[in-house]
This record gives sequence, structure tokens and C-alpha cells, in this order.
Amino acid sequence: QLLDGTEVIVKIRRPGIVDTVDTDLRLLARLANVAEAELPALRPYRPRQLVRELAGSLRRELDLAGECRNAERIAANLAELPWMVVPTVYWDHTSERVNVQAFVDGIPGPSLTRLDALGLNRQLLARRGTRAMLKMILEDGMFHADPHPGNVLYLEGNRIALIDFGMIGRVTPRRRDELLQ
Repeated sequence: QLLDGTEVIVKIRRPGIVDTVDTDLRLLARLANVAEAELPALRPYRPRQLVRELAGSLRRELDLAGECRNAERIAANLAELPWMVVPTVYWDHTSERVNVQAFVDGIPGPSLTRLDALGLNRQLLARRGTRAMLKMILEDGMFHADPHPGNVLYLEGNRIALIDFGMIGRVTPRRRDELLQ
């Protein structure tokens, strides 16, 4: 809770995790070098490039302030959809190592009996979720890239909350046009 009584979630980067990830990534990079040099069948899969992309993604996820910037960008993009909820970021308490956002009390995706008990309309939720994802991908070019059931919550009023913006995807205008074609 904040001093004013606001309920929040606090996500703290585990101490020492950056060093652990860096060590693991160096090992993976060495393995990728060996794989490309010694296993010709793997070359088309470009193991070194895969490790570089994984490294970039993991390092971005370790920046909790970056996660909050992602959340705010997506919240702004979804503002026209009143049924979509993205938790407020409390920047006075947020940094690269700590993420403080409004607490959202919702029902996780797989809890169908709880959805029914609350009187939520599953078909409407599905349409709204689809509309939001298509908007993020095709209109905005920036989307929540980890929408597993723990990161999608259903709220009263047939609203949908997205949480955890550590992974986002981007789609270039050209690729969006290709998808629409």
C-alpha cells in the first residue's frame, strides 16, 4: 500500500540476476559459436543471431522502468477502448530495479467457472480481447507479447486488464500493410 492507502503491486528485480543472466548468455554465445562452426546442419538457423536476439530480449526484461514505459505506451494506445485496463504506474516509486503499479484484482483467463459466477460474457470478452490485440498489432504496431493467462485478467463489467509488459512486440508499418493485404 502507498501512504495514501492505494493498493499496488511491487515487482523487484532479484539481486544478482543481471550477473547470472550475463554469465548464462556468455555460455550460450560460446555454444552458438561452436554450433555454427562444427554443426553445418544448424547454420541455416543462425544460432549466434538467435542468442543475440535472446540476449536483447532478456536485458530489456530486466529493466523494470522499461516495462513501465511499455505499459504506459500501450495504455495510451488502448485509451479509446474503455473496456481495456492497464495498471497505473507510480513513477515516484519505480526504477530500473523496482516496478510499482496499481493493483488489479481480476480473474485469470483459465478460471471459466469464476467468469460465469461473476456473470461475465465470455463471447463479449473474446471479441473485446481480439479487437484489442488486432488494434495493438495492426493499428499501433506495438503489442503485449506475453499474453498468457496469468497476464490477462477479467474484471467486472466485461473489462479486460493486461499486466506485465516486460515483453512487447513491434510491427513495422510495412509489415502491418502486408498483414492487412
